Amino acid sequence: MKINVKNVKIDNEKFPLLLVTLTEEQAQTKKFKLRGSLKKMALGIIQLGDFKAQRDESTLLYGNPRTQSERILFLGLGKKDEVTPENLRATIGGVSRKIRDLGIEEVGISLSHAAVGNLNEVECAEIIAGAFIMGSFNDAYHKTKDLNKIKSIKEITLLTEKPVEEITRAAKTGQIIAEAVNQCKILAWGAPNIVTPTRLAEEAKSLEAFSVKVKILERDDAKKIGLNSFIMVAKGTLEPPKFIIMEYGDPKNETIALIGKAITFDSGGISIKPSENMHLMKADMTGGAVVIACMKAVAQLKLPLHVVGIVPATDNMPDGGAYHPGDVVTTYSGLTVEIISTDAEGRMVLNDALSYAVQNYKPKIMLDFATLTGAMEIALGEHAMGYFANNDEVAERIEMASKASGERVWRMPLWEVYDEQLKSDVADWKHTGGRPGGAVTAARFLSKFVSDTPWAHFDIAGLDEQTSDKGYNPKGSKGPAVRLVVDILRNWSN
Repeated sequence: MKINVKNVKIDNEKFPLLLVTLTEEQAQTKKFKLRGSLKKMALGIIQLGDFKAQRDESTLLYGNPRTQSERILFLGLGKKDEVTPENLRATIGGVSRKIRDLGIEEVGISLSHAAVGNLNEVECAEIIAGAFIMGSFNDAYHKTKDLNKIKSIKEITLLTEKPVEEITRAAKTGQIIAEAVNQCKILAWGAPNIVTPTRLAEEAKSLEAFSVKVKILERDDAKKIGLNSFIMVAKGTLEPPKFIIMEYGDPKNETIALIGKAITFDSGGISIKPSENMHLMKADMTGGAVVIACMKAVAQLKLPLHVVGIVPATDNMPDGGAYHPGDVVTTYSGLTVEIISTDAEGRMVLNDALSYAVQNYKPKIMLDFATLTGAMEIALGEHAMGYFANNDEVAERIEMASKASGERVWRMPLWEVYDEQLKSDVADWKHTGGRPGGAVTAARFLSKFVSDTPWAHFDIAGLDEQTSDKGYNPKGSKGPAVRLVVDILRNWSN
């Protein structure tokens, strides 16, 4: 989507559709910045009671193409003191699909009318640009028929009467972050025979165009250096596993490591899953998609950090060579682990990735992302990410980014007492601790592989799918955590 910013009075511009937002207070008092025919149109629908500017309420009118935009869409923001960044993002994202489905490809948007409450036009530019790109997302994925019927918005123009330089930068930032979210959605929701470890490696390699260094460890490479836990999971699949390492920025800067679980299809292995809804296990690589998308955004934003992204990618399949419950593996860290369930494969690939990051990059902090446990989905549903942090400063950064991005998080306990469930009679640790506190014991297990590195583990199970259109999230993958991570990184020095 092309994003423009123009310094102009909105009355003087003509678009296939002009979007104007109003608050309930503006509708009630009839005091707003519109002029001429646009003001008459707004007053008309307000006086008739057809438009009260309640949140998400919209009214479409038709203008005179010779003198004004062909269509004028009035959109309600609700009460002025309730216009938060997240509410504005959701409202704009929702209306973007209505505009898209009308077949409209070019939209003009009044920034000054969106800048209400505590929001200024610069903030609104980033929010609106991002919301349009995320909300109107309409990828064909693997369809071949009627592609000409798949509608999309190709261009939006933000209209302001203020200097455009800072607003333009903000809009570009919103675009970069939103496009990263959409990239995550495409990867997470792609078919598992297409979005394979090889495809993820190719996506990572494409980031070299943005000055990201990429190294791919093949099966034999991983064996040679002792990534035994990762290779254990890959034993049951003919699909070549890939241990993907991405690096951006000067190593002299502070290093942040991002780790993403990428099980490109999870059958459960020998501990095979029930067949119902198994097709959704194509999205068990969402954590890896998050990291790849974030690395692209970091590079495009040219953040002054050294960011390392690691994505251990493999299928988890039950063939004659697959690993078994009861096996013991010596991990990259040197710790031995007893396998209890081959369906707890995520923590197997993650423990090696965490240890690899610690030993080879010595990061300032480390964040990992995984659709790890059904227990977290039961606990928080589809409305928040549970996270576990071994460091309060890391947790504070996460909470601040959550407020800014609108991606909800909830800190979970990481208490030592849960280690009792992970004690093994034959190895240093079991890799699962049973059903009670399943998400917590998974996090406690991963904590054994981070040494004293400040770290947080995000269990994003429950956020990988949305079953209906809502706000700026269309049906399908939500592309979770991308905006949260980018906000953590771009505000790092603060």
